Amino acid sequence: MWLLLFLFLARPIFAQKFTDLYTQYRTDYLYQRDQYQQNYSNYLNKKNIYLQYGTTATEKDKIDATKAVFLSRNSLLKDYLMALRVALNQNSNYSDNTTDIQTKLQDNEKWLDTQNQLIPDLNSSIALSNWVQTFKTHHVSIQTIANTALLQYQINLRLNTLDNIEKLANSAQIDWTDTYNNQSETIKSLFSEAYALTQQVQREDEFTDFYPEAKDYLNQSDIKLKNLISDLRSYLVKKGN
Repeated sequence: MWLLLFLFLARPIFAQKFTDLYTQYRTDYLYQRDQYQQNYSNYLNKKNIYLQYGTTATEKDKIDATKAVFLSRNSLLKDYLMALRVALNQNSNYSDNTTDIQTKLQDNEKWLDTQNQLIPDLNSSIALSNWVQTFKTHHVSIQTIANTALLQYQINLRLNTLDNIEKLANSAQIDWTDTYNNQSETIKSLFSEAYALTQQVQREDEFTDFYPEAKDYLNQSDIKLKNLISDLRSYLVKKGN
């Protein structure tokens, strides 16, 4: 029975085995992160040179460097959204929100692809500035769905843990229903409170980060999950006696 307890509960909250596709998207994300950092460093260099000399040639170099930063940033964001979308496939049966979130992630991936087709043709500082304003507005949507996806993924992990706790209690044939149901409802209410924060109205040009507050609810649920596991362990010990 202790072996079963370990197999069911050793790592359900904090770790999961990811698919090869997720691993590939994560690898791509890390590569694009490095590319973005290199391109941004190059942009700062070209910008300083342009400010120093102000020639047509140095302005063109700055514009080209700016476009490279935008392209790599969009690719970085796209790979992050793709990794989140694939990660949500795990334990997706625990939430009706998952499919809708994945659709919104994919819509934003397509938007970023479209922007990367437009950026190469932005050949003036004015055109780039106009595009930046468009990006700033849409970036609120990207940040919102990315944080929502991350939160839902973490909720799904914990719902999987709850399910495994119940299965273990049933397999041990112990009368633990009332204890489980009471604690389970409390934990699920914390998940509902956390997810409700994702529905708050965002400003058009400024993202309000709801994730830290939502994570507080998840942290509270982790404490209750650990207490629930401890209670189950006590029941198993008594049953063994």
